[in-house]
Amino acid sequence: MACMARSRTRKRLCKLVLAGLSVLLLLACLFLRRKVKARRCTDQESRATLRTLCEEYTRNRVTGNLCPDLCTTHSIIYRECLNYRKGKKVMLAEWNAHKVILKSKYDRLQDYNSIVSRYMNDVGKMVTSPPDMATFLTMVNHQLRTMFEIDTPDISVVEILQKMWPWKKGKMLNQVTMESLWALLQQDEYLMMQYFQGNEHFPKIYGSCGHFYVMEYTPPGDTLSPSLFNFKTGRELVSSTDWDSRAKVALSFLTFLEDLNTFHTEPLHLCDVKQDNYGVSTDLTIQAIDVDMAFFEMKMRGILGQENCTKNEDCEFFDCLSTCDLQRKRCSKHRSNNNLQAICKKIFVGYNGLPFGGLLRSPPAAIADRLDKALQECVKPSDNYGQSQKASSETLETLRDLLQESLHSNAPSR
Repeated sequence: MACMARSRTRKRLCKLVLAGLSVLLLLACLFLRRKVKARRCTDQESRATLRTLCEEYTRNRVTGNLCPDLCTTHSIIYRECLNYRKGKKVMLAEWNAHKVILKSKYDRLQDYNSIVSRYMNDVGKMVTSPPDMATFLTMVNHQLRTMFEIDTPDISVVEILQKMWPWKKGKMLNQVTMESLWALLQQDEYLMMQYFQGNEHFPKIYGSCGHFYVMEYTPPGDTLSPSLFNFKTGRELVSSTDWDSRAKVALSFLTFLEDLNTFHTEPLHLCDVKQDNYGVSTDLTIQAIDVDMAFFEMKMRGILGQENCTKNEDCEFFDCLSTCDLQRKRCSKHRSNNNLQAICKKIFVGYNGLPFGGLLRSPPAAIADRLDKALQECVKPSDNYGQSQKASSETLETLRDLLQESLHSNAPSR
């Protein structure tokens, strides 16, 4: 009897402890939610930013092909702010019954460097001097070379500029146009998005107004943002997208990674890999919707090689890793992992490796063991005399074959 009483007491105590922990967890979630909400921009702030932009357009201080839609006909309608107060400005809007994204690195045009030089003349008066067309093109040349390392004979600055702005070679640009274009050219993400226009893995840029540009809206959706889980059983509380949809998105990721190595004269490195940075279109094509932390090879080497170090961990630049030269105490300029590894780790597997967390969770039984082995090889490639290797093209092909096999086996027989 005494044993039974002690057992009941222990059960009651366990229930009380679990209840207390649940309450603490709920309070912690509410606190974090309140802090996150406090950091987010408000509708009032966003509307004020757009009003200021339209006032600048009315005064002929900014221009762009979508200024009339935003400021005159109001066919671009603000809906919601999506960013944090101290980050770039990202707003959800509606344009002709379609959702679009308004983006800018800063709130105001004045936050960007101006093309106009200011100096004191001989009598002590402040003088402003806008550049002529030749000087402006030289400024553009420097800006684009800094971003793209385009010092190659097969592509000219004029050709790159034509990708950035609807500009005809030989046409003179007025000061307002130069100022608006110059603000856009100071935004690395805009440059990257515009450069990759025409590639299915980057959202369309519809145009701009001043320093804000308007792009296609492709959110991660349920495919990349799994529904809530029961962490006790590992099962989804709310049904998420089925395997076929997730496999198709994963295949699109693999095609995207191949494009990054061939689209430009240099490969593009993705240093901030997470679900929120990728969108899924209606046909399940993956799109890079946030490329602030994407760098071409030469720029990547410059970033990695500038750090002092005493261990490899000192050479981590977000998801782009390097190794430490212990003799020189300097980080190597060369990346030691690659995009495929980062995607496998953060997207395909995800959630610290829990089997129900990432995009490729809960695969069909027919490929489960082989897929798990391929993903392990992708995240941690086999060592070669103690030197970790990058995820190989063979691993990519293995993943592609397994995903295609699963889709083929799930296809209805005719």
